[in-house]
Amino acid sequence: MIRKSISAAFGIVVCLSVSVIGPAFAEEAVSEETVTAITDGTPERYSLVSVDGDVLRVDRQNGTVSVCKQKNEAWRCNPVPLAEEAYLAEINTLAGEVERLTARVEELEGAEANGQSQLPPGSALDRPATGTKPGDQTSGMTSEDEEELDRVLDFTETAMRRFFGMVRELQKDLDGSGN
Repeated sequence: MIRKSISAAFGIVVCLSVSVIGPAFAEEAVSEETVTAITDGTPERYSLVSVDGDVLRVDRQNGTVSVCKQKNEAWRCNPVPLAEEAYLAEINTLAGEVERLTARVEELEGAEANGQSQLPPGSALDRPATGTKPGDQTSGMTSEDEEELDRVLDFTETAMRRFFGMVRELQKDLDGSGN
């Protein structure tokens, strides 16, 4: 109902603007043949104005506006898209998307509160913990691995002791030769 009222108001505004300032925009009057062809025999229903070689047709009953063009000796009238209808359609689309996303968020939050996992299988939070647990002191190394580690640590300790021993001796030599 509101949309029809708005369309009718728009049609009235266009008709008034055409009648008041029409000569400034209209190139010429529309011929009787053209009026008959475009109005389908009901000229009292439409207001017609010739603009840039085309005809602007305003329906006085429902307020729709059309642009009529002559093609192959016949007139074709196409409705002018209303920006308001496009905006309303976009608003309705976005409102539907907001409702869908809100429902999905509520679903996920509800599942999380109930302890149900919505994660896909194999995701990081879904995998079992690996390694040692906080209270578990046993390692995952075999006795052979532990022996190898001890040998490596012993070798490293010996190499470091020898290195620092050499540094001390070098330092003593430098201090002794400087006196």
